[in-house]
Amino acid sequence: MVHLQLQQDAPPKEPKTLTRRILTSLTFWIIVGTALGILLGSEAPDFSKKAAPTANLFLRPVQFIVFPLVFSTLIVGIAGNNDLKSLGRVVLKSFIYFEIVTTIALILGLLSVNWVKPGGSGFATVKNPNVSTADKFTYALWINHLAPKTWGEMMGGSGSSELLQVLVAAVLFGTSTAMANDRAKKQIIDVAEAVMWVMFKFVDIVIWTAPLGVCFSVANAIASNGGLHVLSSLGKLIATLYGTLLVFIIVVFGPVFLYLRMNPLEFIRGMREPLIIAYTTATSEAALPKVFEALDAFGVSKHITAFVVPFGYSFNLDGSTLYLTLGAMFCAQAAGIHKSVGEQITMVLMLIVSSKGVAGVRSASIIVIASTLDQFDIPAWTVGLLLGADWFMDMARTFTNVFGNCLAAVVVAKMEGEFRKEGWNDPQILDIETPREGFEEVSAPYKPHD
Repeated sequence: MVHLQLQQDAPPKEPKTLTRRILTSLTFWIIVGTALGILLGSEAPDFSKKAAPTANLFLRPVQFIVFPLVFSTLIVGIAGNNDLKSLGRVVLKSFIYFEIVTTIALILGLLSVNWVKPGGSGFATVKNPNVSTADKFTYALWINHLAPKTWGEMMGGSGSSELLQVLVAAVLFGTSTAMANDRAKKQIIDVAEAVMWVMFKFVDIVIWTAPLGVCFSVANAIASNGGLHVLSSLGKLIATLYGTLLVFIIVVFGPVFLYLRMNPLEFIRGMREPLIIAYTTATSEAALPKVFEALDAFGVSKHITAFVVPFGYSFNLDGSTLYLTLGAMFCAQAAGIHKSVGEQITMVLMLIVSSKGVAGVRSASIIVIASTLDQFDIPAWTVGLLLGADWFMDMARTFTNVFGNCLAAVVVAKMEGEFRKEGWNDPQILDIETPREGFEEVSAPYKPHD
């Protein structure tokens, strides 16, 4: 296979001026789109609601590639790895890390809600909350979202890709490919690798619709939830969540950065695009393609990213996990129900299991919280209180989820000696959204630092 070759006689490019760098920066236009969305949602709510489908110009194409991108990446990562023992180590280390971090998130959420008591002032009963009794965590629900049934269902026949099913199917397919004869194995890996890099080129095209998608997503969220004043009525809850997530990042991720001997600002700079997309769209799927690209540019080996990121999207949702205990206890406080220390410990143990069980399910946080309330005799109407500002809180949860998964990939890569290996190009951090300079395409997709 022919790879990208370094141009020896490439003429030097003139440095970009500051104005040009800003105007050609995707980050800048996403911030502009967010500001316009806030203005539209506040001043023209009717127009914002009618124009909401415009956001799909960005969201749908990005969600469309989740299945082929994750599926092909995992196949290349599994079938292309000749050392199955190292593969097993990566999986084991990833899941141990996921379990430790998410358990700390549950405990921290519980401590903060007991200290601040955001629901302690009491709330009026909310009638007809948008949470049905069918939306509860059950063993059947977990199995249905775990086991692949049909290709159509897995690829998004229900409206979005079933990520957990994609993971299971890709692992089975990749393992089967690894056991196939050399000819079949090579053909499948070549096809999967080609699909993977075509998807990255696809992202390079549609990503420039992100500012438009962000603008109308934010505008619709504000208009549909009664404007920005809804934030004031639930301000204490929102402030508690944002503050607790900030403490989580400092207290939990701080020591991780010390282990990595890395400046957190360097990491944030390298991951800035997927983090901004995650926060402004409140959709992890929208940021997924850029997560792969950013981690590659940051120096994480491809086969590490192939495992840690997709599995992290299902089992390492730090922000969402923290919100589970915080949201459940907020509902208890709003209803004026006291829960003993023993009951709260039981709640944490239950959520350790159920938070993993509904991975890949839409509105997973609300579903798990509703199930928890039912188990602890907390009125279901209190869930309706969470829905009023859930869109704004979801932005912070999604940001933390993506932040945690990107960091997890770096941690596992560091443990395995697969971080910033020889050949990694440090200047890529400075401008990851632009094509890598000094390379020319010959005839095949680029294969980064295996």
